[in-house]
Amino acid sequence: MTDPQPRLIVVDVETSGLDPDVHDVLEVAAIDLETGAELHFVPTPTRRSWRTRASDPAMRVNRYYERAVYERTLDPAATRTAWEELATMLDGNIIGGANPWFDAAFVDRALGFHSVECRRSHRLRDLATYAAGVMRIDVNEPSSAADIFDILGISNEEAHSALGDARATAMAFRALSRNQPDLEVL
Repeated sequence: MTDPQPRLIVVDVETSGLDPDVHDVLEVAAIDLETGAELHFVPTPTRRSWRTRASDPAMRVNRYYERAVYERTLDPAATRTAWEELATMLDGNIIGGANPWFDAAFVDRALGFHSVECRRSHRLRDLATYAAGVMRIDVNEPSSAADIFDILGISNEEAHSALGDARATAMAFRALSRNQPDLEVL
């Protein structure tokens, strides 16, 4: 019996800053591209002092207060359960996203904090790199997720929210996978 092919799970996190050793995850979204299953939650931050360590620019970009994200914060037990759900979703699968290294670093740190085992693939799929190959864009030219969404005609209804970014990124991966040329195997 062969192992099933890993699936691509688009993950996006909104955080209180850029460093997973200093900052916290404030919002999480994951979408299984094969099944369409979505997971979205607002975890209890791991550090009591997260607000004093929060980066002002990060908080402005993700609009944490303007969107009243804090009103949906799970209690600690429900937070651990949500992280367990994410670990199950990721089990054996690949994280994809607009910046999967960033998201994976925060996810891995949070899972470790909650002692949740995750057997995800350590391969990652970056939207810009994938788009460069499919659309024959020079890989040396930086492309933002917003640029790719524009090219593909995708509207991100709630930019810089975990669920909005994950949904737009999932749509982009789906659109790009439909547009791949048939390649001959040599």
